[in-house]
Amino acid sequence: MQGIINTSDFKKYARTLQPGEILFLQGDNSQDMHILISGELEVLKDDKKIAEITEPGETVGEMSFLLRSRKTATVRAMTEAKTVMIPADRIGDFLTDYPSLAPHMTQKLAKRLDETSRIIHGLREFCDQIPDALIMVDKKWNILVWNKAAEQLHNRTWQQMKGNSIIELYSNSKDFKKFVKNIQAGESLNDELLSIEQPTGETLFISTSTTVLYDGHHNVEGYLMLSRNMTRIKELEKKYRRIRNWLIPASILSVLIVASIFFCLPYFSKGARILDYKKESFKNRIQQDSHIISKSLSNLLFPFDSGSIEKKIHDYFISRTPNIFGINGILILNSDKRVISAYLPKREEVTKSLIGTTYSGIKFSGDEKSLYKILTLFRSDIENPMGAKGIEIAYQMQLPNQDINYWLIFQLDQDTLTKEYGIDLKILKKITFEY
Repeated sequence: MQGIINTSDFKKYARTLQPGEILFLQGDNSQDMHILISGELEVLKDDKKIAEITEPGETVGEMSFLLRSRKTATVRAMTEAKTVMIPADRIGDFLTDYPSLAPHMTQKLAKRLDETSRIIHGLREFCDQIPDALIMVDKKWNILVWNKAAEQLHNRTWQQMKGNSIIELYSNSKDFKKFVKNIQAGESLNDELLSIEQPTGETLFISTSTTVLYDGHHNVEGYLMLSRNMTRIKELEKKYRRIRNWLIPASILSVLIVASIFFCLPYFSKGARILDYKKESFKNRIQQDSHIISKSLSNLLFPFDSGSIEKKIHDYFISRTPNIFGINGILILNSDKRVISAYLPKREEVTKSLIGTTYSGIKFSGDEKSLYKILTLFRSDIENPMGAKGIEIAYQMQLPNQDINYWLIFQLDQDTLTKEYGIDLKILKKITFEY
């Protein structure tokens, strides 16, 4: 390495970085390659550290040269570091003059490809466990991800839909164009009701929640859509609408008598059925999510991997949009009921302050043999300095081959539970959340 830096052709490209100094930024259009001579560098993606470069001779920035693209990450010095830059138009000659570096670059790229393949495989398995239809599209609405629930909902396989436009799925192009216009305006839409047409000709009504995906420069990269079948509820609404319209032409006396029985009563009956359906969907969601999260974290708690755990929980809030079901935070407690990991997407400023706090003084209510407990507690924040009542569900997690119990805590928003699902603390304690 010292021979390279002392070469007259490249000596002028040598550079010494101080700790914290930037080598290049994510998004830079430069396609030059850099070689680490000494010291340590860190690689950041969207301000999050993803790797370290510590071995002399390691190359940096070669991906932008090979792909003729902008820099995909920021590289910053961790310690005093020496590097030498190889201009893009000199890289071919450089590899010819120093052939020993070519196998090293090849091995590095192969390792990166293998790691990426494993991540994609794990993400695909995780998506297939999600009960809602999950579809990810690029900014041109071409399908990138299509899970098993999407196959069942749309009656089309991944092989049929890979790379195709999602627009062809929707039967009412006018409604979908309006839907797309609202999303492109920067809105994240929840429970938007749209109609789709299956290959059999059957029309279904689906409730769709959509999140806009941005890159590190806040440019739109694509969209994430979660859908579920609402056809039965839609048909129920049509049924009661027909009954209502049939009663109107009846006589005044018949209207007064019959409408009170067949109009008012069915109206409340419909509301009760829909409310019961919503309660059941909330129960199922808690059960499914507790199982999915417990399974995904089981190999990360012992030994404890805080970074991977935080990423899993963060990904859960992105992919599952649990806020729809009143879930506004996730905490992990150790066997001493002390918080070891937490994530509150709407209150990130208090997330770190929860680490290390204890639940030892909080009553875990419920059957002794049950895997879950109901918690009621008071928390203080900026809006409620004197404390506000909170409700949480705690699931006990047993690690494989370990005699250690951890707790998975769902923090719930009481306002959402009451308004959307008709659930208060009394009702919550009657629901059975076993999985």
